[in-house]
Amino acid sequence: MDVAYLIADLDDDQRLAVTTESQLVAVIAGAGSGKTRVLTRRAAYRVATGTADEAHTLVLTFTREAAGELRRRLGRLGLQGRFTAGTFHSIALRMLQQRWRDRDERPWTVDDRRRLMRRLLADDLRSIDVDTAAAEIDWAGSRLLDGRAYEAAVRRGERTAPGESARMADLIDRFAAAKQRNRVLDVDDLLGRTIEAIRRDTVFAEAVRWQYRHVLVDEAQDLNPLQHRFIDELRAARDDLFLVGDPAQAIYGFNGADPGLLLDVSSRFPGIEVVRLPTNHRSTPQVVDTGAHALRADGQPTGVRSARSDGVATRVLAHDDEHAEARGIAAIVTRLDPSLVRTSSVAVLARTNAQLPPIESALAAAGIATQRRVHPGDTIGAALQHLFRLTDPHELRWWAQNALENSSPDRPDDALTADEEVGRAVLEFLRSNPVGTGPELRAWVDASDPFGRATAGVQLLTFHAAKGREWHTVLLAGCETSLVPLRTATTAAAKAEEARLLYVACTRATDQLIVNWAARRGGYQRKLTPLLDGFESVVPEPIAPPADIALPKRPAREQRLIGLRAWRDAAARHGGVLPEALVTDAALAAIAEHTPASPDELDAVTGLGAITSRRLFPGIEAALAADQARSTMTGA
Repeated sequence: MDVAYLIADLDDDQRLAVTTESQLVAVIAGAGSGKTRVLTRRAAYRVATGTADEAHTLVLTFTREAAGELRRRLGRLGLQGRFTAGTFHSIALRMLQQRWRDRDERPWTVDDRRRLMRRLLADDLRSIDVDTAAAEIDWAGSRLLDGRAYEAAVRRGERTAPGESARMADLIDRFAAAKQRNRVLDVDDLLGRTIEAIRRDTVFAEAVRWQYRHVLVDEAQDLNPLQHRFIDELRAARDDLFLVGDPAQAIYGFNGADPGLLLDVSSRFPGIEVVRLPTNHRSTPQVVDTGAHALRADGQPTGVRSARSDGVATRVLAHDDEHAEARGIAAIVTRLDPSLVRTSSVAVLARTNAQLPPIESALAAAGIATQRRVHPGDTIGAALQHLFRLTDPHELRWWAQNALENSSPDRPDDALTADEEVGRAVLEFLRSNPVGTGPELRAWVDASDPFGRATAGVQLLTFHAAKGREWHTVLLAGCETSLVPLRTATTAAAKAEEARLLYVACTRATDQLIVNWAARRGGYQRKLTPLLDGFESVVPEPIAPPADIALPKRPAREQRLIGLRAWRDAAARHGGVLPEALVTDAALAAIAEHTPASPDELDAVTGLGAITSRRLFPGIEAALAADQARSTMTGA
């Protein structure tokens, strides 16, 4: 593994994070700063330099999709597949299963929480929605709270109970007791049981800590207290831990995540080296400034900056009401470069799902195609919205098999009911993702479009759903009081999360951000969100060079790299993937340096693989040829 290759395309802050000799490290990585690149390069760098053993390296993340992407990236960097990468739950289950085998114990059954609640607490759920009850149990479980501790948290204002807190506390305790009697665990019990086993069983603890000596954690801002305790148990024998996250993108407080754990990382982990990545390589200064203003308006300090040259100013547009806003957004999109719409490089983001249908209708009336593939209002959409919430593959499979129980496999697609259509899609998903969950099903539906809804066009999503995505142009809708922040955000913590959510939404744009709000919505008067009060986006006037001084020419390699990046961005937009997922920056740098003349040469200089190299070579060859033509014309 070439160590120089692993750090060649990193900026100074990224290089420090990857190469520091400290083994206890926290990387505070702002939006667009390359956090996943740093995480994967750190793992590969330590293996390459002999300071870590690949077979004892563990990478933890939150979704199977993210774990798969990390495995692919690490493989491209030269690791041999002996490392472990997975979600917190999957790793905990692996540990428990090994313990059950070692002790020759009958394994406990692992089932989905909502199905367990329906089965074990049928009489208790008559007057409360199971999803509401499950959300409260999720929150309490993420903090290892029993019923009494849950009630105390409600009294302290840390949680607002749905109904009487005493009744919910009783439900929490009854559910825990029922699971114990039936030797059954729900998915979110896995971490707690693993922690308990490590603390009580010295032999098991030593085996786990021997196996997983080097721990790296992605998206550390989303850790809840239970996950922090799990990490603490793993690192007890040695402080070999690498955390990467951005407190400014902590937007899952409703799931129990606590951004304060990362903000206060120096106290939580004495002696930890903190490396900051404040440079956004993705978005223009105008986009970054807009998001930063939202954070500062809530009193959250930020030092984020953009590495890109100035772009267009962010526009903040007022509309008379929500209908005028929808028409105004459609009018703006009609004036954009049509190629942006054709390549799905435009998105409209709103705080809630309820805001999107009028915008979708206005875009359709203007003849603009949209990509809102899951419609909660139709039958398929309703089924999917339920399935997306499931956290256990068994319940997904059970639902699909029930839907197809009376369906002939020979029935043509156009004769299927909506449930049968969804059932077939879910089974197809599970064939390639046998332990996939609802959130991963959502990502698969978006990527594969099994219901034939995908067309090139404007994408419509909520702020939450947009996290981790990017578009050339982003239009924000409903940036006004009662929506941003949401009127139910009454505590300081909730309001702070709303500011971070707006920051995330803003920084999904790479080049152009347009903020929209309505002076009246639903007949009620509104004002511009206070998070953007006083904001003014500017573009500095260009400074012309003196007439007698010629501008320096870019080196040929740098010029080629610019053209290759433009090709990669366009190809990634067309394919609906992130640019780094198509070709890494390190591979682009190698291409610019060596200018491969065939797919075989491309594979040799990048390690992309023979099949991928053959697929990508025509586009890369065209980009290099276009650069050569420009150089010839300009005499460069």
